[in-house]
Amino acid sequence: MKIGLDFDGVISDNGRLKSEGARKLYGIDISPDKFKRELVVGAGILTSDEYTELQKQIYENPEIGLKMLYPVSGALEYIQRLQKEGHDITIICSRGVEKKLQIAKEWIKINGLTLNIIGVGLDVNKANSCKGLDVYIDDDLDKLEPLVEIVQNRYLFSWGYNKHIEVPPSIAKRIESWGQFYEEIHRLNNRS
Repeated sequence: MKIGLDFDGVISDNGRLKSEGARKLYGIDISPDKFKRELVVGAGILTSDEYTELQKQIYENPEIGLKMLYPVSGALEYIQRLQKEGHDITIICSRGVEKKLQIAKEWIKINGLTLNIIGVGLDVNKANSCKGLDVYIDDDLDKLEPLVEIVQNRYLFSWGYNKHIEVPPSIAKRIESWGQFYEEIHRLNNRS
């Protein structure tokens, strides 16, 4: 089975990364489960410029991005299991700027994974890069919507920052953990 994974929020715990970055840069404690631009800026905790600077620092500055190696719980274990079972796994993420992509590649290597990674760029549709996949998982519903006609099985990785979003079954199925995602892959694999 060909499986596509987003990086930030699916493999790397970017909520925790942003939370630690906000503490380091601004001395502000923000729960990782609430760390999404619309929630943090909307509540007046950070300005839009501060949020943009935070993202730049955690995604482009190796002093921050590579010092905070927080994998999503279960991600490393289950990715390795899926690879051992013969599944073809590719990361397709919104990191397109070479610095951001290089930090993600280094993060993957440091964490003992061997994965191909495609960076499409921020605010760029992932559809072209997802052609031929059987499964794709992301933590952003907006990234899954354009994949409806491209990838048959789409999953939204659930976090506190996206729990308020209603997920239409025609767009994606909500996944609460890597264990649940692993079971879904086995269910799909047994169906084919």
